[in-house]
Amino acid sequence: MNILNSRLYSILETVSFFFLLNILWFIMCLPIITIFPATAAMFGVVRQYVMKKDSAVFIPFFRFFKDNFKQSFILGIITFVFIYVFYIDFMLISTLGNVMQNLLLASLFLIALIGTLTFIYIFPMMVHYKLTLWAAIKNSFFFSIKYFPTTLLSIIFIGLMLVVLYYMPVAFLAIFSFMAYVVFLICYSRFHKEGELAKKHQLAQE
Repeated sequence: MNILNSRLYSILETVSFFFLLNILWFIMCLPIITIFPATAAMFGVVRQYVMKKDSAVFIPFFRFFKDNFKQSFILGIITFVFIYVFYIDFMLISTLGNVMQNLLLASLFLIALIGTLTFIYIFPMMVHYKLTLWAAIKNSFFFSIKYFPTTLLSIIFIGLMLVVLYYMPVAFLAIFSFMAYVVFLICYSRFHKEGELAKKHQLAQE
């Protein structure tokens, strides 16, 4: 009976963690301009949950929100500018002739693909390492290419979760925090592997 109680408690604790984190993230995203700092804070809480098995939500969330605010806010501005310029370019390219249009659309698609791949790692990278914003973006890009299967797995998972959300709107209550959790787990496996490779390289030099 104690085993059943402990398992039930563990399940309820896990469900509560994702639910509370998801709701807090959503509330902090409502001002719109805080979407990126709130997302960085969510990944920070998820990292703490994965590495320290700490299920606290509120106090860590606002601590990570404050610690990552400047960097993530600037990232948000860069992202929105990128999306706006991308949209304008797409509209302009649509008015061109077929040959030039196809060439430029292919270039635009490549840029969008690079941005999407890089974006998979950016928040896990931001909360896991102490890096400048440029270093976080650069390393996120390198990780996305070096560990492309992992990157692709993350993209597929996010796509599946969005499909689930479309058909089951009630999943909105916890799905975004769960997505952050799984994406961080996937990225963290690559961070850990990179750390092991760095240690072996250091030992080989010594």
